[in-house]
Amino acid sequence: MRDFADEGHAAQPPLAVQRALAGALLGVGAPEYRFVDEWDVAAPREEVFAAIADARTYPQWWRPVYIDVEADGEPAVGKVSRQHFKGRLPYHLHTRSEIVRLEPPEIVEGDVDGDLRGRGTWTLTEREGATHVRFDWRVVADRPLLRALSPLLRPALRWNHNWAIARARDGLEPYALATFADKRSSSRARTAGHSSPTTL
Repeated sequence: MRDFADEGHAAQPPLAVQRALAGALLGVGAPEYRFVDEWDVAAPREEVFAAIADARTYPQWWRPVYIDVEADGEPAVGKVSRQHFKGRLPYHLHTRSEIVRLEPPEIVEGDVDGDLRGRGTWTLTEREGATHVRFDWRVVADRPLLRALSPLLRPALRWNHNWAIARARDGLEPYALATFADKRSSSRARTAGHSSPTTL
């Protein structure tokens, strides 16, 4: 009903009632998880934003959580990426994300489906000498085993999320600082090349 109602559906009850019933059934056993994480990164906001907005960089700095990420290209609204990641619990997850909002260097928001379904929003604000990162993550665990065990696993899933975010905290700052240093070095090299006097 959610995906193919326009192609065909039962004659009775009315379509609106069928959609409501389908939504209720989809919600059974698939509780929503809401996580809000905030921390400061001692790096320029532009570099922090570039790392977060481009999921292809995640395997470089969000280790060992992100194993592989494929994307259609540079970050832009409508661009899609596919992620393969894991936490401390003994399972791997596969998701597909689409950027739905991109406001550099402040906000990137994506809709997610696959083993997890929901929305993630990153918000970056400048603080004196740092970038404040806020990550709002609202998801439903769509994998059947996770749905079935969710009442029992909720504390473990929260612990698993906290472990994964701790890895992001560990890796984001050094990655953003290294990117900033590389940019400055390249800029200085270009400036030096343009300003060098010509010798005969």
